[in-house]
Amino acid sequence: MDQDGASQTSPGAVEGGGPVASQNSRTRIGLEIRRGLRAQSLTGLFLALALVAIDPVAAYSSLLGSLAAYIPALMFVATVAAKIGGDSAAFLRAAVVGEVLKLLLTGLICVAVFLWVKPLAAGWFFAGMIVAILAGALARARRVD
Repeated sequence: MDQDGASQTSPGAVEGGGPVASQNSRTRIGLEIRRGLRAQSLTGLFLALALVAIDPVAAYSSLLGSLAAYIPALMFVATVAAKIGGDSAAFLRAAVVGEVLKLLLTGLICVAVFLWVKPLAAGWFFAGMIVAILAGALARARRVD
């Protein structure tokens, strides 16, 4: 506050927001994204390691399923991350393009695995995929303060 009792803001900062608030928001979102991707990768790896002793086919099938969820999610983040906190229209365009590419890449990976990986335990493939997706969603849902 200055001598008149009015609050002072830095140049370019808007009351209730501005560059500092935007940077804090980007940092928080970045932490959530990293936490989600880390949860997806580690959960998929742990599931595969747990299955190695029981059934090696189930182990690599679940790992491939986890990768079929993780790789497209990583591509989506790479597409959208640069647009976070900027122009909302540019962000929305990047999010739509990223989501379409993510769905196409997921489908392509699934088709490639089912065509070229023999033997494959399809149930474990989808279990790995579902576990990775849920782990990422649960990790991102946890509140960061």
